[in-house]
Amino acid sequence: MKTIATIALVVLMAGSGTYALAQQNPVPNAPAASQDQQQNRRPRMSQDDFNRLVDARIASIKAGLKLSADQERLWAPVETAIRTSATERFSRFEQRPTREQRQSMDFMQRLERRSTMMNEGAQRSAAVTTALRPLWDSLSEDQKRIAPRLLREAVNVDGPRWNARDGRRGHGRDHHRIGMHQGDPRGPVQQQ
Repeated sequence: MKTIATIALVVLMAGSGTYALAQQNPVPNAPAASQDQQQNRRPRMSQDDFNRLVDARIASIKAGLKLSADQERLWAPVETAIRTSATERFSRFEQRPTREQRQSMDFMQRLERRSTMMNEGAQRSAAVTTALRPLWDSLSEDQKRIAPRLLREAVNVDGPRWNARDGRRGHGRDHHRIGMHQGDPRGPVQQQ
């Protein structure tokens, strides 16, 4: 019995020593909640960072389309429209109200803000569409097949919305219904 008690005491002491070593030292004079928030935050994107990402996106679209010499002339207005839309989107993002300001808004203020954002998004989308139409009409069938995938984020007025879709592609319309798509093992839904 004495041996079991000694072993139990040694295990208990070894476990508590390991636990003590595993604890992180908190930063002095900083509340625990703000430490967690600082660790979970990503650094804010600067205008230069954003411009580099837009440059990379535009370069990937152009490379993926493999434009002919005639199509190159039609590309300049599309690139300008994409850059303008992205710049306006970044500007809107920088001017967004803080969480406290959004929470203090009443229903009508939120509705007006949403309406303004949707109108601005529609204007950006119309500008990109107008610039893209001549190029689209000149694309081959192969280019038209790949273009929507390449242009998806450039023509989406709000940018990618992975959070809203839980990391899934598509808008979720009717995908939750049983048998709605061809890949479903139960087969497509039969119309009655």
